[in-house]
Amino acid sequence: DLYNKLATSKGSSSPVTHTIQKEETRFRTRFIIFSIVVAVIAYFLSRYPFFKMADTGKRQVLPTNVRPTHYDLTLTPDLKSFTFEGTETVNLDVNQNTKTITLNVNDIQVKSARLSNLSLKTNQSQNSIDISHDTQKQTVTLTFPEELPVGAKASLHLEFTGILNDKMVGFYRSSYQDEAGNTKYLATTQFEATDARRAFPSWDEPAIKATFDITLIVPSELTALSNMNVISETPLEDGKKCVKFAKTPIMSTYLVAFIVGDLAYVETSTTGIHNGGKPVLIRVYATRGSEHLGQLALNVAADVLEYFAQVFDIPYPLPKCDMVAIPDFEAGAMENWGLITYRTAAILFDPKASDAKFKQRIAYTVSHELAHQWFGNLVTMEWWDHLWLNEGFATWVGYLAVDKIFPDWDIWTQFVTEGFQRGLQLDALRSSHPIEVPIFDAISYYKGASVIRMLSNFIGENVFLAGVRRYLKRHEYSNASTDDLWKALTEESGMDVGQFMTVWTRVVGYPVLTVTEPSPDTLQICQSRFLSTGKLSSNEDTTHWWVPLGISLGSSSSNNELKSKVLTTKEIDLKLPAGAFEFYKLNSYVTGVFRVNYTPDRLAKLGQAAKKGLLDTSDRVGLVADAGALAVSDYAKTSGFLSLINEFDNEDKYIVWLEINSRITDLISVWFEQPEPIYQGLLAFQRHLVSKLVSKLGWEYPENEDYLITMMRTLVIKVAGRAKNPEVIKEAFRRFELFTKNNDKSALHPNIRGAVYEIVLCNGGGVNEFDAILKAYREANTSDQKVVALTGIGFAQQDDLIRRALEFSISSEVKNQDIIYAFQGLQFNRKSRRALWNFVKEKWETFQDRYAKSLGLFGHIIKFSTDSFSSDADIKDIEDFFSNKETKDFLRPLQQSLENIRVNAAWLARDKKDVEDWLRANGYLQ
Repeated sequence: DLYNKLATSKGSSSPVTHTIQKEETRFRTRFIIFSIVVAVIAYFLSRYPFFKMADTGKRQVLPTNVRPTHYDLTLTPDLKSFTFEGTETVNLDVNQNTKTITLNVNDIQVKSARLSNLSLKTNQSQNSIDISHDTQKQTVTLTFPEELPVGAKASLHLEFTGILNDKMVGFYRSSYQDEAGNTKYLATTQFEATDARRAFPSWDEPAIKATFDITLIVPSELTALSNMNVISETPLEDGKKCVKFAKTPIMSTYLVAFIVGDLAYVETSTTGIHNGGKPVLIRVYATRGSEHLGQLALNVAADVLEYFAQVFDIPYPLPKCDMVAIPDFEAGAMENWGLITYRTAAILFDPKASDAKFKQRIAYTVSHELAHQWFGNLVTMEWWDHLWLNEGFATWVGYLAVDKIFPDWDIWTQFVTEGFQRGLQLDALRSSHPIEVPIFDAISYYKGASVIRMLSNFIGENVFLAGVRRYLKRHEYSNASTDDLWKALTEESGMDVGQFMTVWTRVVGYPVLTVTEPSPDTLQICQSRFLSTGKLSSNEDTTHWWVPLGISLGSSSSNNELKSKVLTTKEIDLKLPAGAFEFYKLNSYVTGVFRVNYTPDRLAKLGQAAKKGLLDTSDRVGLVADAGALAVSDYAKTSGFLSLINEFDNEDKYIVWLEINSRITDLISVWFEQPEPIYQGLLAFQRHLVSKLVSKLGWEYPENEDYLITMMRTLVIKVAGRAKNPEVIKEAFRRFELFTKNNDKSALHPNIRGAVYEIVLCNGGGVNEFDAILKAYREANTSDQKVVALTGIGFAQQDDLIRRALEFSISSEVKNQDIIYAFQGLQFNRKSRRALWNFVKEKWETFQDRYAKSLGLFGHIIKFSTDSFSSDADIKDIEDFFSNKETKDFLRPLQQSLENIRVNAAWLARDKKDVEDWLRANGYLQ
């Protein structure tokens, strides 16, 4: 202001001129300093992820001039025209003087807007003078003639219309066949992350919480559900009813939900012992006639709700918890507060007709979603870059609950071979990302859970859970960030948790620890970033992770001291007690998020220790997993990995075999176009590994058998069939014929139908067998058996049948969500892998039109059709195809696929001679 005033006198020779010159000099100096500071800040924001976390530049957020406190929402869906009408009244706090209000909408038309100033004594309102939609920003801006003053309370009334789309987002329609074979529809919702705006105008950001009164006007014969319990049902004219629900707690828009359809349910209640003495009504809803299949999920939910109320020391805050099977659903499940939605295969289970593996999937999925009722719903991340707080924690505590309810499943060891490896495999790519980013993938879920598991193990589970309780109680009904969790855990543990955990959530990647033995009593341990390519530039290896080493010396008295050692620098030298070199192992029980690269001699000794039963099951899993990953990335030769797993021919634990099978399957998949003698040699080795177990376990499933033995039998039959075991192939054909021609359902237990479908089609099965599996798909009474059959037809070997399987995958008989199951078989099948990619190219416009709004599924389609190739020519073909296409919506899966192909191609080029020599030396090449 002073400068502007003085400038008016510029040019005069009075003393003012000198003042102007001084002020100009001072202004310029300040401007230069300011510019330098801005440039430095901009440099750090662009260069370092740590600083980026505080940057909201990429966030598209709404203006802060007003904020909602309560929505009164009424919706009238029409399941014939697939449209809906809505009205809402939103109570607002006015934070700035304003004539305009901007909120989120997408595929909604706001017809009218009226604004009332509740702070005035007179009941005055004003209609909008302009309603402006911005489809790019997904907003509507309402302009009013009179300004609202700061500090006022206001009420915004809107009338709007929308579409019940078929894209599985927002407020959408889902179709199904009733018991009479008629096509029927229900209306349901999927709002996470930013699709509440497709159902009602809203401030659709996780930190903008409000309460909701929801009313649904629906046909009188249909069931209407929402987050809260029904408080009234009023008959209306034209065969409709008005269903009002209780007011919700304060919550984020993405957790709002409503469903309308012909539904039935099974129900139970919790005891309320750990819920403040208040029982919670639990119901599992499904389309009428299949509700009884929700009994398993219902029982699990009752146990888990009680357990979480006890563990978190916070009662479940709603009076009811509904879980609903939705016929069309993009994800596995969605944690809407009090109204959780699921894929049918993730919640419905028939004890007599379902594959046993779905029992575990349902138990875990239900546990995961119920964990969100506290971690995500009660306390919500402040923005989507803290998504991992929701998903990583729900994954970890979901496993915790399953372990509590089903201890015989050894679920934490299964985590080591499943979720843990999935997270590490993706994070080993250059195209990976830090945990703290707004992306739903294996990093936020499984690396996030793995990091939590590592921390919990280090500070102690009881201390960790006490910190979680502190965090939840401090931030309940509010929002929080990662730093808030670290603060609570720091207060509870007495350690500066944020100081050593920040690198794990804000920096991409994880370390491999290379262990050498420079002297008879010394270990040298050096960390570097692990990449699947194995080629690490100096600027990619600058991070020093905080790594709890978890060194085990068996029965050594120094074991506890060494087990608690932590690596915080590039490398460390450790002295071992006398005799320790006979046996030592890092990362005991595989609780640390890292891989271990031993010398070849030490790896061989550990293989012998595994054979003698000196390693825990999880340690055997970790040993196999690390050896396999290190072979892929050129830290070790593949022949060393093959020699290691050759020591496991007497292994009798299902979970270890799960990892062995995963690694040998990856090898065979990458070698899929190598000369036939080499490929058959790998199958011969695989056949050798499982031959004893096939004979031992047989084909029958005794009643009340141990779950892990049941799963082992299914696995070894499948692996033996893939490895061309002649007895298994013969028995598979015999049972398949009894099942399909004699209608003998007992001949083919539900647990092995998928394996037998694959074996039969891969070993001479033709049109008749293909049609029989297709018939099984069409007649299946459970969703999981439809999935099994749909995957099965993808193993056809003849070109015409492969084409039929491809066309069927996009036909009206296959739900859009289920294409991933069809693609699983087609991708795994080496005879159809190239046909699958060519089909995606041929039908690209169909896929784009169908899945453009279902980006998770679209990403899976890209990965399934591309990432199993092993040549540079394939990279060029894929890059050429996408060169003239808009790829921003699926860029990351595409980048990951291309990087996987580069990894495969490099591995094959480097080690194909090594593998051939090993196969010949061990008698697997003729």
